[in-house]
Parts: sequence; C-alpha cells; structure tokens
Amino acid sequence: MADERDGTEHRVLRVNQLDAAQLDEEIIHLLRNQLNKAFHYFEAGVLTKYEAELNAVLRFLVWRFSVYSSNSTIGQRMLNMKYTSAGSTVSLLQKLLFGFCIVGIPYIRERSIDIKGITDRILDLNSIWRYVNVGEKLFQFASVLNFLIFLQKGKYPSLLERVLGIHPVFAQRQSIRQVSFDFMTRELLWHGFAEFVFFLLPLINIHKLKNLLVRRFSSPASLDKQPSIKVACHECGICNEPPTAPHQGLCGHVFCYYCIKANSLADLSFPCPLCGSPMGDDIIPVECTVALEVT
Repeated sequence: MADERDGTEHRVLRVNQLDAAQLDEEIIHLLRNQLNKAFHYFEAGVLTKYEAELNAVLRFLVWRFSVYSSNSTIGQRMLNMKYTSAGSTVSLLQKLLFGFCIVGIPYIRERSIDIKGITDRILDLNSIWRYVNVGEKLFQFASVLNFLIFLQKGKYPSLLERVLGIHPVFAQRQSIRQVSFDFMTRELLWHGFAEFVFFLLPLINIHKLKNLLVRRFSSPASLDKQPSIKVACHECGICNEPPTAPHQGLCGHVFCYYCIKANSLADLSFPCPLCGSPMGDDIIPVECTVALEVT
C-alpha cells in the first residue's frame, strides 16, 4: 500500500522517459518544418525576423493542449504516461511554471542579444549579464548532475521536473505481454534465415550469374549481322544510354568503358550482349564520329 501512495507502482522505465522527451523534441521539429513550408513563398527574411516569436507560439500551443489540459506531454501521451506530483495530480501553479520554463525562458534566450542591446542603451547592466552567463553555466552543470542522478534513481529526468516536483508515471497499468510460442518460433526462424542470406549474398558473383541467365534464356539480337556503326556509337549495348568514354571489344560493338570493364572484371567469360561473341581482353577506345549505317 505504501508503494501505491507514493506512486512507485506505476513508475516507468528510464528509457520510456527518455523516449517521451525525444518524441516531444521531434514534434516541435516537425511543426517548425511545416511552418517553414507555409512561409516558403513569402518575402525572404519574414520568417527569420519573427522566428523567436513563432517558436514561442508553437511551444505555447503544444504546452496548452498537452501538459495544461491533460497533465502529460504529447510524447508521454503516446507512451501511456502522465505527470504526477507526490502521488496526486499536478497543480495549476506547477503547470503555469512548467509552461513559463519551456516557453518563456527559451524565448528570452533567443532574444537575449536584442534585449541586451535595448538595456545597454538605457542602463549599464553588464554586471547583471555576467551573472546571467554564470547562472546559465551553473544550470548546465546542474542539468548534467541531475541526469546522472536520474540514471541511478530513475526519477526526474530533467532538472525542471525535479525543481517543480513532478515526474512521469504510467497513466494506466501496463498489461503483461503474452507472445505465443508459434509466433516466437517463426520470428527466430525468419531472423536466422535473414542472417544466413545476408552472409551469403556478398559471396555470390551477381554479375556472372546474371550473364549466365541472359545467355541461357535469350538469343543474341544480331547474331548473323554486322554491327550497325551508327547505333553502336550512339547507344551502349549494356545500359542503353549514350556511351561514356566509348570502348569496343573484338566484336566491334561500342559500350561505355565503365559498363564493359565492370562486367569483364566480374565475369572473365562475359560475352557481348548484342552478338554473343566473347569480348576478350582487348578493349580499345573508339571515336564515335561515323554517322553512316553499315549493314
């Protein structure tokens, strides 16, 4: 009963809490991308000028329809989690402070240069800004220390949650997953077969196997004809594109250098795909300047 009162019965795993925080960041990133697309055809610099304000509005909307209304962030709701405070619901003051910390403080940080410029014209506040910089470094150090404590205790993943006294718990009791023996057997067999295939594929000469199948189930297109110089010089017989660095074999047909060289290195007995004769090792460069068709 004591565990139920302090909320430890529904405490979530550390990885679930980190996954929820990552999902929240991804949601903000997706919303910002959609906003950038919406302002894509506006005048250049409009979005950049008001970027801090638009980011604050996005964070406010996310906070308003997540933590404020349902005591959980969007990422926590997706993972069946919610915030609790000492075994009870989160108070209105805690929600407002949470909203100010995730909306107001990032906005002030993004506009810090502008704010500093305005205050410098009115008052000399350099000493105050130095204290602010020191406070930011102390906050970063405290955040790292809090994360180390979180890895050990599994509670309060962020410094903000520790200060406010709120931490995530399961919204509903997690049911025990039951996986049938037949399903587990199929998965093990499939994973074993997949690992065997991934191990075997690099040992197979795909080019040579392809050439054997082509020779077995197709007949050469011009077995009893001389090559058409015009077609051969304007189209590679392997990739059917204009030849790059044209070269020809013993049969006289013209191919891209990379096409014919790659296939010859992969298969020493690679035949010409147009006439079926062996290509040989004498692959020489040619100049495709003849425009007449020879039959």
